[in-house]
Amino acid sequence: MPKEKNKTVEVVKDIQKSIINGQLNPGDKLEPLRELADKYHTSRSVINSAIHILTTKGYLKIVPRHYVQINDFLYSGSLEIMQDIYFESNQELKIKIIKETLNIRLLAEIEAISQIINNNYSLDNLKDILLKEKNVLRNELVDIEEMVLLDCDFHETLVKSSGNTVLFLLFMAFKEIELDLVRKFYNSRSRFQEVVQIHDELVLLLEDKNKGKAVEIWEKLLKQGAEVVLSEQ
Repeated sequence: MPKEKNKTVEVVKDIQKSIINGQLNPGDKLEPLRELADKYHTSRSVINSAIHILTTKGYLKIVPRHYVQINDFLYSGSLEIMQDIYFESNQELKIKIIKETLNIRLLAEIEAISQIINNNYSLDNLKDILLKEKNVLRNELVDIEEMVLLDCDFHETLVKSSGNTVLFLLFMAFKEIELDLVRKFYNSRSRFQEVVQIHDELVLLLEDKNKGKAVEIWEKLLKQGAEVVLSEQ
C-alpha cells in the first residue's frame, strides 16, 4: 500500500475512533486542515482524503468554506458504520449494535422463510449446504472455523433463497459482524451437531410448507444464539 494511502487510513481510523468513543461529539467542529496536518504529521491532501472518506461514511459534514462538523453518525451514516462500532472499544454502543444487528438478522430470516414458502422457491441450494454440514459431522478432524463458515453459509443461503435482492443485500451488509458473532457462538462440536439438526428440521418444514412451525424453531434457535453471544461480550 502506498505511503500516502497508509497515512490516510491511519487518519480515518483515528478520527472515527474519537467519534465512536465520544471524544468528538455531534455538533463539534473538527480542527482546521492545517492544524490536522500538523497533528498527524502529514500533508493537507491526506487530510482532505480522510475527511472525504469520513464524510461519505456519514461521520462528518462539510460546511463549504467554513468548517467540518461531527455528524450524529448513528442516524446519518452508512451501514458500514455498524461494523466500525462493532470493532471499536465503546462497549455500551457495541452492545446496542449487536442487539440491533441480531434483531435485523432475525427479521430478515423470518421474512425469507415466509417468501420461500409463499412463492414455492427452490430449496436446492439450502440442501447443498446442509449436506456439506452433515459431511463435516462425519469428520472428527474438522475445526471450528469450518463449522462457522458453513453455518454462515446456511443463513446467507436461506435469505438468498427468498429471491428478495434488497433483503439479501441488507443481510450481507453485516457479514463481518455475523462471522465474528458466530465464532463466539461455537465452542464445541456438539453445539454444531445440535444446530445442524435444526437446519435439517427447517428444510423439511420448508418442503412441507409448514410456515408456523418453521418460524417457531428458527426464532428459538436465533434467540438462543443471541443469548450466548451477548453473554460473551
